[in-house]
Amino acid sequence: MRAIVTTMALSLLAACGGANSRDMTEVAATGDTGVSLRNLVDTPVAGDGTERYRLEGVAIPTPSDPRSRYELLRQRRTAAGTTIAILRQQRGDKVAYARTEVDCEQDLFHIVGVADTRAHVETYTAHDGPLRSTEGLPLRQELSRFICQRAATA
Repeated sequence: MRAIVTTMALSLLAACGGANSRDMTEVAATGDTGVSLRNLVDTPVAGDGTERYRLEGVAIPTPSDPRSRYELLRQRRTAAGTTIAILRQQRGDKVAYARTEVDCEQDLFHIVGVADTRAHVETYTAHDGPLRSTEGLPLRQELSRFICQRAATA
């Protein structure tokens, strides 16, 4: 009986996670390139910026996107040696969050989650494919450079 209850609970969790993942990927995707950080605040993923517990982040210089303000809210090193970083993009009264993974040694980057709030970005996914080079992607280069510099001094 216990095994049946456990299986049912896991199935419900998987179903909930799958719906969120699919929804977030669809609303944040732009063509063949996956999720666009530059235009994330222009998608239905973005929120109005009203959060109960707003965390202040460290501003990231992004000359390639002067219309937006990007902040690094948190970063941590994974067991695999990559860095997971939580970013906030703000443009006007719209705010969006992204959970990214960066491989500083190989200059690789990808997005693993997007959401309208800091709390949701930890659980929602918008996997834009495997880690890949930031070459030719100025915004991703600026973000990963900043994240890696902070990781090196931590």
